[in-house]
Amino acid sequence: MKKISIILLALVASVLSSAAQDAYKIISECDTMVKAQLGGSFSFGSRDVRYIVYEYPSTDADGKDVTISGVIMIPSNILDGSVPCDGVIMFNHPTIGSPEDAPSRGGDGLEPISGILSNPLKPNYIIVASDYIGYGSSIDHDVSYICGDTNGRNCLDGLLAARKLFEDRQIPQGKFLFNMGYSQGGTESMYAARLTDTEEKYKDIRFTKTFSGGGVLDFEKILKIYFDRDRCEDLADVVLMIISVNENYHLDIPYDVIFQEPMASHAMEYFKTKKKSVVSDIGVNALDSVSKVLQPGFMDLESEPSKKFMAKLRDISIINGWEPDITKQYYLAHSRHDNYVPIQCGRGIIPWMREKGFTPSIVPGKTSLQTCTVIFKLKHQQAAIIWAIQTMAAIQFWPVLYYEGEQNRYYHNIVKDLNLMKAIKFIESLGIDLKKIVQEGSLSRRKMPERYTLFDVIPNINDILGKVDLTSDDLEEMCEDSGITNTDLLMAVAYLKFGVESAAPTSVEEPGNSVDLEGNRQMLEERIEAPLYLLRYYEQTLADWFLLAGYDVNYGLWGM
Repeated sequence: MKKISIILLALVASVLSSAAQDAYKIISECDTMVKAQLGGSFSFGSRDVRYIVYEYPSTDADGKDVTISGVIMIPSNILDGSVPCDGVIMFNHPTIGSPEDAPSRGGDGLEPISGILSNPLKPNYIIVASDYIGYGSSIDHDVSYICGDTNGRNCLDGLLAARKLFEDRQIPQGKFLFNMGYSQGGTESMYAARLTDTEEKYKDIRFTKTFSGGGVLDFEKILKIYFDRDRCEDLADVVLMIISVNENYHLDIPYDVIFQEPMASHAMEYFKTKKKSVVSDIGVNALDSVSKVLQPGFMDLESEPSKKFMAKLRDISIINGWEPDITKQYYLAHSRHDNYVPIQCGRGIIPWMREKGFTPSIVPGKTSLQTCTVIFKLKHQQAAIIWAIQTMAAIQFWPVLYYEGEQNRYYHNIVKDLNLMKAIKFIESLGIDLKKIVQEGSLSRRKMPERYTLFDVIPNINDILGKVDLTSDDLEEMCEDSGITNTDLLMAVAYLKFGVESAAPTSVEEPGNSVDLEGNRQMLEERIEAPLYLLRYYEQTLADWFLLAGYDVNYGLWGM
């Protein structure tokens, strides 16, 4: 009997081992220390972690089976039980310049992951990150760069495999599951979120919140913008995107039709080696004009090759076939001065999400769609720091703001009726004199008239916007994306800049629209969304709106 029991146990162990091999395979595992760094030199934090490189099954763009690799990082103090695990983060890495930069290779793709865990807040989360197809264990396969669902599936399959590993080892997974990424990672995070609504395999995955920053969410639009401007911030990435779509979707457009020489002759070398150095070695620089590389015929949107290519980009658009669950939470952030991924390619999804039933707000937790438009003069890489600070603080505070699936009642009561002026008054009640900060920062060198009304703000709005390189059209887009009307914003500007609160005129005429401010003040306030920022998490967006009040960008607490 004892011998039979031993045999049965051995058989069970064999079955479990086989099942684990089907779900994942450990390539390497070690205990190490990771650091949070800026520019590879200045370190502002470190942490001991268990670093696991693993493989798991997924699919390529044609739906064929492929083995993908990725990494799992588990803080050592979660493993030894000295701190609780708050949750798991599925991190989608940004664009990398060579196979050596993949997360599983310990390259540049690993840096943001290390920074999440080792930043001074020391969040108690486990991180799971895919290499994406074409890197790591799938190096012999083609990359699927910025061209649809493939990488999203790779990431979700990696998460499912990691969950199996956690179950097998009895590693706690916490209550929360976040999906995040910036740049290419911002694109992949949204495609992954989409797949949890559209594909049965992933419908049991419910992200607590998706944090997408600086992502390409409209492939056709970004290419048209590059054609129109005849430039971008990194020409090699544009080239890779075009080759990737052409190869993954078998468009079979000859490369001498798409590219000029010498790029045409080196297109497949670049695609197969995945090294940006191939492009630079043939004399193509990141900031060169697009027309230096692309054929005039391909840049002509009326040409057959261009029509064929653009049609495929429309076909793989993120909104095609997506009926989103509007109870799921999203955070979308983009810089208005992003020339690498122009903001039109990111914010364009917000009106569509609004049509589907989402209500945009810049107040965290007030609605399921939180937005943030960074209006400092920050380029793509610089704005990533703002996105990272806000995202890291959000996941740090999440266990306080939410418990047992419900929002903290104190926070809920604050944000449920919050509007822009109420937020300003709330912050002032904490002892922060916002009017003084704004007025001393922007008005200290000019003589102040004795009295201002809202009428005095309107003629100056273009000067105010000009200080941050914005136009009235930009302002209108920002207000729409944030759930704020132009009148709402003008009222806040009047208060912060000129001290006007109750001396507003009874009405103000706007082009094609007459608004009764006094009679509709309560209605207006109910529609206003405002940034209630907890600790440093909320600094940036509030500072952005202060800039619209004429606040000096280089002055004071929020100066960059």
